[in-house]
Amino acid sequence: MREIQRGKRFIIIDDFLSEPVFSAARDLMDRAAFTRRESVISDEDGPAFRSKGVRFKEELGSLDAGGRPKAYEELGRTVRAYSDFYGEASTDWNRIAFAFWKYPAGSRLGWHNDAGRGRRGEFILFLHDRWRPSWGGELKLIDEDPPPPDAGDDVESDLVRRMERRIDRSTTSPVAIVPRPNRLVLVKSDTVHTIGRVDPTAGDTLRRSLTGFVSLSPERTAAVGSAREKLTAILAD
Repeated sequence: MREIQRGKRFIIIDDFLSEPVFSAARDLMDRAAFTRRESVISDEDGPAFRSKGVRFKEELGSLDAGGRPKAYEELGRTVRAYSDFYGEASTDWNRIAFAFWKYPAGSRLGWHNDAGRGRRGEFILFLHDRWRPSWGGELKLIDEDPPPPDAGDDVESDLVRRMERRIDRSTTSPVAIVPRPNRLVLVKSDTVHTIGRVDPTAGDTLRRSLTGFVSLSPERTAAVGSAREKLTAILAD
């Protein structure tokens, strides 16, 4: 495991899992049942395939419970270790969700930002056994903090167009991250990103990943918000 690159809103870790754990994670994915999912971002994206998701609550210690897949345990430990990135466990976030995804040749996922729902960020672990850079499927992102709202954002109903407006206002070009096998990418919430279209030359090779969200449950989010309001009122007196 080695951190090879870090930006404002992303971290790349290569050789994340040991070979036995990586192989076990791939076997777990092979045994999972998948459902065809049409893109919720754009009709032009093409379909992908998603497994049934699982979710663990940090405050119950379920990430350390016996019998969990080792890959889940390693991801849980990594999320906790990167408190400078996601925040403190049980305070800033208290649950992690996991799901497997498969993208066939010709599919992509349009520009979006995965904001809201108490999310602190997400992670993507690539599980294919090989990937040629010419096959596409890069994770592309804007490594900038969200800009102030623009007047046009409220009247633009199309999500992709709203994201494209943010990209147009960006002072940097997108970062393209090749989906190298056993590469883990950590991403902060509200980061504008996209999955590049998988090239037809990939043939039957699927872009395979274990993807998850790190978030604060709605009831905890409400409690934190209430506590902050009370503190603000006290300081204002």
